Amino acid sequence: MAAPKFPWSEHGTRTSRKLAERNVDDVPMRFGFLNTAFAQPSEGYARFHLFPRLPPELRRRIWKFSLPTQRLLKITLTAARSTGDPASPFENSVMDSPVHATYQNENHLGNIVSGAGYYVRLDSTKTVSPLLYVSHEASAVVRRIYRVQVPTVQCIGHTSSPFLQFCPKRDTILVAIERKEDEAYFADFVHDAQAYDPKRKGVLHLAIMDKENSVHLPMETADIHSQAQPAMYTTFTNLRTVTLVHLLYAKSRQMFSNIMSGVLANRVSQSEKVRFNRAYPLWSSNASYRVLPSDPRCIYRHLELVDCSWDPRRLINAWRRLEAASGVFPIPENKMRVLIATSDCDGDLAIASTTQACRFRQEEEEFWVSHWELEGIYKAWYPEMSNPDSEEDLEFSKSQNAIGFWSIPLEAFGPVPEVPDNEQHRWEMTRLCNLSAFQSQIQLGLFDVIE
Repeated sequence: MAAPKFPWSEHGTRTSRKLAERNVDDVPMRFGFLNTAFAQPSEGYARFHLFPRLPPELRRRIWKFSLPTQRLLKITLTAARSTGDPASPFENSVMDSPVHATYQNENHLGNIVSGAGYYVRLDSTKTVSPLLYVSHEASAVVRRIYRVQVPTVQCIGHTSSPFLQFCPKRDTILVAIERKEDEAYFADFVHDAQAYDPKRKGVLHLAIMDKENSVHLPMETADIHSQAQPAMYTTFTNLRTVTLVHLLYAKSRQMFSNIMSGVLANRVSQSEKVRFNRAYPLWSSNASYRVLPSDPRCIYRHLELVDCSWDPRRLINAWRRLEAASGVFPIPENKMRVLIATSDCDGDLAIASTTQACRFRQEEEEFWVSHWELEGIYKAWYPEMSNPDSEEDLEFSKSQNAIGFWSIPLEAFGPVPEVPDNEQHRWEMTRLCNLSAFQSQIQLGLFDVIE
């Protein structure tokens, strides 16, 4: 039986070829970003020749305030090599099965470390402070602030490796686990974060994320080492914030998944969903960011129909089940937020500068316009429709772009049903949310990006 053909079956190749023939740099578009507007440096204070004459205490305070006040450090825990050059853990080689933690060796602080065979892959960029290379005084301040230094390789036999350095008060640690077999490393890392903290605090701001059809977390306490369980309990009990990161494909800005699901289900009345939600923030790999108490843009109409792809409540449910498995009281909802932004299929949109963002936005706009051409995919679905963009939409696209995320209260997504771990298929894959009632409570995070 021949596979069914849909209007988009041959369109993707044709459109991609047409766009490939165009040079997007021929007619460069100009895009403004809120990141630039809210991060303008003061040129009048670019140089201060009397700085070396200031008292040391004042100089150290200035160095301290020069560091980012907030960073989101995304790490991925994978199985590390049991042999090889310990100084070169970036060979990206993993073992077929995890190494069981030993919890026998002490670190330089005299604390027991896991010795588990995991590797900490730092996915965030712009994490190294330039102050480390300014002077010994500035470097000492940085190392004192980022006091927790967890080796990226936790394995017996590895004597040296780079470090994950963070400040418990300032930094949010986003822990991602790619394989179900590696879930126990979550607890090992939480333990080691405490062990490498001179103050034994470890992680105070924790974030987790989902990946399409899975959320990997250590739900089975039997898989967690007995000495890691107390660290999990104390860390979860002392958490100041919990952040649930829900990244979507960038094409969700064009409501692609919902339009497609409607066509597949033979629901023709989908034309009201055909829109380009340019207010949706673009994710960045950069670590440092700032949060505005509310989104300063006129986004009410954009919030009325937000493509969330996989139901974000799945992530809320996963965290609550992890709390229950760890035997801790649930953290209050006012200490939890859901972060949503659009990214690529790997959850890591490589935007670190406004130049890169402009290039991405131009290609995105070109794709959108091509969809409404005579042979375009949207035109094939809705031949009676034209490009729904208004003058207001076009003006918004030029100046109201944001590289960051929306930080949303949990209640905006409605009651969370109880879905067992083995029934994750019950979660809706293409959920549309009306978030307009919570506009005043939706914060806008803006990543620090360079030109």
